[in-house]
Order: sequence, then structure tokens, then C-alpha cells
Amino acid sequence: MTANIDQLTPTKSLIDLTHYSHDELSLGEFNLANLFDDLILAEFVDVSEDGTAIKRGDIWVPLNSAPKAWRIARVLVTGTECKNVHPGQLIVFPSDKGVPVNKLKYIDQDNNKQVVKNGIFLNEERLFGVCTPDDQ
Repeated sequence: MTANIDQLTPTKSLIDLTHYSHDELSLGEFNLANLFDDLILAEFVDVSEDGTAIKRGDIWVPLNSAPKAWRIARVLVTGTECKNVHPGQLIVFPSDKGVPVNKLKYIDQDNNKQVVKNGIFLNEERLFGVCTPDDQ
């Protein structure tokens, strides 16, 4: 008996950002209000103010010398199909995929207008986990 392709359950996100890793999204005069599928908008928490270096311990490493570094970001907005992360959580992921954003205007979970300076769009499946700060 052969399978009907229309009855197969998709195993991958419908919106796959892995092919857009070198693009940068800008909405101009518009605010991002919602995300679909398993998309996540997150803001890097390990980056310098000017976005050119990432912090590792007490050292700032130039971003161009570590293009595939593990990154930490705070989740800002989640798509309708996200099951494992929520706004406010810190996530860890490899930074070589996703769509970078800079000065993107969005609506947060409390319906307030915000701007993400150094952020990224990711698929939830790209995440390795949720992390917490080490409060020593």
C-alpha cells in the first residue's frame, strides 16, 4: 500500500530560516505584531553595544573572528507553534543560521512598541536549549 503525500504529517517547520542566514530583515515604517510557525525573535545578550564583538567570560572577541560561535539571546516574541520557549527566557544556539535584525520595531507580549537593536530570527528547532545566568 502506498502512502498519500497529502496525509503525511510535516516533520519540519513550514518557514525554514536556514537559507536566509546572510540576509537582514527590515520593516521600515512597520511594527512586527505576530510571528507564525516555530519562529522566534530574540535579542543577543552577549554582544557589545556596537554589535561588533561577543563576550566570553571577561574577554570581548571580534564577531568576525568567531562566525560560528555559540550565542546567548533573550526571547522577545515566539511564533504560534513554539512549544519549548517563551518571551523572557535566555536561549543558546549556534549563530551560523537565522536572519539578523537591527533596529527592528515589534510589539511585545504586553502590546507595547519596542525596538530590538542586535537580534535574530530563528526556528525553534535550531535551539540547543534554555539557559540561566550563573548567579555566583
